Amino acid sequence: MDKLMGALADFLVSYGGWGIVAVMFILLLFFGDRLLTTVEGFWAAFRNISSFTFKRYTSTKLCNQILHATKIINDINQDFLPYRVRIKWVKNEEIHSFLKSGQVIIRIKDDEDINKSFVLAVSEFVRQGLIHNVKRHLRDQPLVQAIDLCAVSKVLSQSYVESLSYFEKNILNNLLEKDDEFAKRFNQLRRIDYSGLFLPVFLNEMAKTMRSFDGQYFIEDFENEAKSFLKFLVDFCSDKHKKLTYSGKYIKVAFGLVANQSFIFRHGRDAYVEKVRNSLSAGAQTVYLFGWEDKVKIVRQIAERAARADLRIKKVKHHHYRHVFEDRSAARGICAEMSAIPAVSGAGARGRELVAGR
Repeated sequence: MDKLMGALADFLVSYGGWGIVAVMFILLLFFGDRLLTTVEGFWAAFRNISSFTFKRYTSTKLCNQILHATKIINDINQDFLPYRVRIKWVKNEEIHSFLKSGQVIIRIKDDEDINKSFVLAVSEFVRQGLIHNVKRHLRDQPLVQAIDLCAVSKVLSQSYVESLSYFEKNILNNLLEKDDEFAKRFNQLRRIDYSGLFLPVFLNEMAKTMRSFDGQYFIEDFENEAKSFLKFLVDFCSDKHKKLTYSGKYIKVAFGLVANQSFIFRHGRDAYVEKVRNSLSAGAQTVYLFGWEDKVKIVRQIAERAARADLRIKKVKHHHYRHVFEDRSAARGICAEMSAIPAVSGAGARGRELVAGR
């Protein structure tokens, strides 16, 4: 054997490249079938490993994109979407998703159109995870679906605008045309979203209410209150003479508008602070103060002064949004959320109106 290997080495050295060709020819002649089978096996294994690695990479990338896009929702209230997301690629077109161990598991087909995969995955993540503990108390499916798709539209418009057109063309517009009840609810939610009320107020108040009822399977009258509160917010956006308090069984809030510079000049910022304190004394659990453009800084200052002046205020949070006016012009806006420590008594008292200076 040693002599054979030595002779083979001398042959390769003597004849260089031709020697290598000759050896390969001899190997193929005597061991061709077995060699080709081995090579094919190695190639198939390599392709499978490469495919698995690539799918795992794209799945992880898509999950990270979804969590990054929906951060706008969780920044308002971490109870909105408290779940992780996991993507599993399947061959069939049908999408399947479910909640398991603090994760939304989404089974979806890997599509060449990245916008399609992203939009469908985001839609499923929101459908399964958004205010999950709230939606189980709602039986009005058009309202639930409208909440989900309004949230998806908000996510895409803020983070991935290039995917928004696919969402509107292939999902949203079809539902708006075919389902009148869905269209009614969605247009209501979009209307309050233009005034910064959809995420920071409507969903926020319902999510905060559910913290007191985690152990209760179904609250019979909660859906009626949710619809009543939605109607109040729609009227709040459109009526000239706004009613600035809502006092229901579960939700008790007051609103303030910092809209008139002359009122601020005459009465000062402390006048708004006093109105916040009066609203809390009248039973409001949260006071929301709004302003836009040059009033953004003033709203922040008023909220901070109110928190220092009234120990009942346990939290102040600022929500920035894009305020859309009736003529479709837009301005940067702010919603300052001032949450109070729940009162021991008198919580059922009806809140007095927080009259805005105009």
